[in-house]
Amino acid sequence: MMAAGRAAERGAKVLLVEKTYRLGSKLLLTGGGKCNITNSAEMQDMINAFGENGKFLYGALTVFSNKDLIDFFTSRGVEMKTEPDGRVLPLKGRADDVLAVLRKYLKENNVTIQHNRTVKSLNNIEAKKIIIATGGKSYPATGSTGDGYKIAKQAGHTIVPLSPGLSALISNNFFIKELQGLTLKDIAISVIIDGKKKYEEKGDILFTHFGVSGPIVLNLSGTIIDALANKNKVEISLNLRPDFSPQDFASFGSKTVSQYFKKNLPASLSALFEKLCSKTSNKKCSIVTREERKIIAAYLTDFRITIIRSRPIEEATITRGGVSLKEINPQTMESRLVKGLYFCGEMINLAGITGGYNLQEAFSTGYLAGESAADV
Repeated sequence: MMAAGRAAERGAKVLLVEKTYRLGSKLLLTGGGKCNITNSAEMQDMINAFGENGKFLYGALTVFSNKDLIDFFTSRGVEMKTEPDGRVLPLKGRADDVLAVLRKYLKENNVTIQHNRTVKSLNNIEAKKIIIATGGKSYPATGSTGDGYKIAKQAGHTIVPLSPGLSALISNNFFIKELQGLTLKDIAISVIIDGKKKYEEKGDILFTHFGVSGPIVLNLSGTIIDALANKNKVEISLNLRPDFSPQDFASFGSKTVSQYFKKNLPASLSALFEKLCSKTSNKKCSIVTREERKIIAAYLTDFRITIIRSRPIEEATITRGGVSLKEINPQTMESRLVKGLYFCGEMINLAGITGGYNLQEAFSTGYLAGESAADV
């Protein structure tokens, strides 16, 4: 929508071909329906959010930054608010308001829209310039079924292998279902690959019936998915009691280990730890041996969860992989292989962390692609 609107605003005659019966179905799902359109981060932090590929975005973000995007919506009547973590979303928390602005943008600039039409090859369209903005493979019910990658491949482009991005993770630990529904806030999480600690972050984690999710898990999922693809053993380590010390533990005196767990852990974790430490759970804290205390400390400060795979790509927030960056001009979004062909959004091999960065990438590359395609 941004690509089509900007091209038409620059004076081009634009046809937008939409696979489904309506525009913006996936947009309505973002941010839990609140649509966090971007993040207030500075340019370099925005670039860093996409890892080593982020520098590709300098051109697009220079032409259409997060500040430009916010102005785009506020000037059209949608007030924005910025959350403490930098996420920017509509003041009223409605993705519908964002979509309404984009639809009006298309209408005002006389963009012709064809619904319920699937493009299977570039030969299906007669045009001087073509922008492929079909999104990734996640949430296929919204129309994102990976069609654009097939078309790009037909045109001779290299497609970096696709995988889930910002994905929940599956564990085979017996205790997972016992912890279902538990959320731990601002907790230290480490990724352990083949027994070695590789990454550590702090954030919120949610236990589900299949494994773990939550913002920090989504951000770490790419690294974990790559490690699993290389046949590495992957575990997540949680530091549940960073302030644990022998003195603190011993201070519980005549109270039992079970009582200590109940005092310091959520109910479901406390019940689990009582099972895991069944030999000592009824012992008084003051008489627990050094070896027993080491075992308890390990559970509290290095609680391991084994990860066996991610949820399928269809359930992922975004798609990792896509058209190789080497084959796209970052100053225009035009193909380096096919003159007059442009790419934007999830079509491109860019995947950012959660927090509005990926929508900003879509809007910025879409804006630049539309502007470039209309520049005769």
